[in-house]
Amino acid sequence: MNEQLIARIVKAYGLSYTKLLPIEKGYRNESHPFLTVGGQFANLIIYKREPNILQTIRLANRSSNYLAEKGFPVRRTLDPRLICLQAGNYRRYAGLYNYLPGQTIPWEGYTQQHIKLLGAMLSNMHAELKSLSINGYPSVTNQYLKYWQVMQHYFTNPGVNTALKRKLGLKIDTETLKQIKLILLASQQLHQQQVLHLDFVRSNILFTANQTSHQQADLMISGVLDFEKTAYGHPLFDIARSLAFLLVDCKYKTEAQVRKYFLLSGYQKRGSSPLPHVKLRGDNQADDLLERLIDLFLLYDFYKFLKHNPYEDLADNEHFLRTQNILLTRQMIYGNDTIKQS
Repeated sequence: MNEQLIARIVKAYGLSYTKLLPIEKGYRNESHPFLTVGGQFANLIIYKREPNILQTIRLANRSSNYLAEKGFPVRRTLDPRLICLQAGNYRRYAGLYNYLPGQTIPWEGYTQQHIKLLGAMLSNMHAELKSLSINGYPSVTNQYLKYWQVMQHYFTNPGVNTALKRKLGLKIDTETLKQIKLILLASQQLHQQQVLHLDFVRSNILFTANQTSHQQADLMISGVLDFEKTAYGHPLFDIARSLAFLLVDCKYKTEAQVRKYFLLSGYQKRGSSPLPHVKLRGDNQADDLLERLIDLFLLYDFYKFLKHNPYEDLADNEHFLRTQNILLTRQMIYGNDTIKQS
């Protein structure tokens, strides 16, 4: 996006700027922070073209504006208007938001304090979002049932199975795929359905620290970004999504440490929501919903690695290797150790 067009969009909002900050690119948008003539920071976000993006933006704004009114460090709209950028049939939208300071933390840089703060923030968000109407939001279970169909088609393809075994020494437990679908169907009947963030992961969390001290006590979350995946469902979907990421990202923390800091010390002890526990009955046993949802999110990430990368390159992808090894430990997949271990 060239600077001349940025200036025109900013002017359409009745503003002008003295300085453009570096562009920040996300999955669904480009952020163009700038310093206004009046000396305030603002953020022009230009969304990428995709189906139903206008509805996605409006729902994201509804969620983040709601939390902003409650004092959370999230994006809020500085102008209710969305500006349409159109060239022929090509259409994109832009929105004007507040600027959130801070920085994301490298995946190897998460400390005990970072993880506790994440748990507490997600818990507090859940407590407030209970009061936000779910009307208009998509169902997270319906979304992941669609993803399940895609995964099921991929992992039952004979060619894929042959390639997985020959190139990576891996085999998918197809029985696990069946169980995941049953878990998703059962989750539709649960109470406690509410609006969820569903992308509360490292790349969407900004941290700041007191400039005069580097003690962990001075650390704080200064921004929660990207509400574009917002949907409604049971809070354990949000918790499991974040925990699955942390288990992969926190390479210098054991699984027991990550669970303790995020779930117990963070979400339950420092947050405003009780940590939910749900057991789903089936096949003469009780399935812990949190664990099965972690399986789901890890397997979906694993699928995306396989789908979007040459298998030969994955032996050098540390995120893939860590995801793979966790799935092996959880017996979601099976292997013969022909691929390099992390």
